Amino acid sequence: CWSAPRRRCWRSALGLLVGTTAGFLGGWVDEALMRLTEAVQTVPSFILALALILVLGPSLGSIVVAIGLGAWPSPARVVRAEVMALARRDFVDAYRCMGMGWARIAFAKLLPNALAPVLVLATVITASAILIESALSFLGLGDPNRVSWGSMIAEGRAVLRSAWWLSAIPGLAIVVAVLSVSLLGEALTAALDPRRRRR
Repeated sequence: CWSAPRRRCWRSALGLLVGTTAGFLGGWVDEALMRLTEAVQTVPSFILALALILVLGPSLGSIVVAIGLGAWPSPARVVRAEVMALARRDFVDAYRCMGMGWARIAFAKLLPNALAPVLVLATVITASAILIESALSFLGLGDPNRVSWGSMIAEGRAVLRSAWWLSAIPGLAIVVAVLSVSLLGEALTAALDPRRRRR
């Protein structure tokens, strides 16, 4: 059940690419990429994943693609806002005077400084990925060759009265996993907040 959330991280790279490009270039590029982002965000992540799994078939690769395609808009919008703020700084003009291209400035100089809020957002995305993958497996749309908490809950329903723990334990595992990731996000928020670090 952890495979899809782990592998989902590289899908978020699409969000970093889109957000950095839109925030730095602005203009019609920003408008086009943000309209695309908004179009994807209008579809709930679970509905999008469900539709893609029905089309692609239940397998680990299709689950990763389905969950990942719903994950990139949020990082894109966060990175765009951070890059737009950084792009107005004087050091960006200095890099331009040194002859650096926009791609090098955006991805090598600005993006590393814009990653702090994305790290916090990544914990929220991971928690969402765990829930989506578990829900898909519960509905019988997970990878049949892999064990998942969702499929364990579904299989335990047949003996719920006589062996309730077969569903309760994987359900509790989902709760603990999501809660742990959420607490990690709060810890990262506190650690990366410059106002708290000054105290």
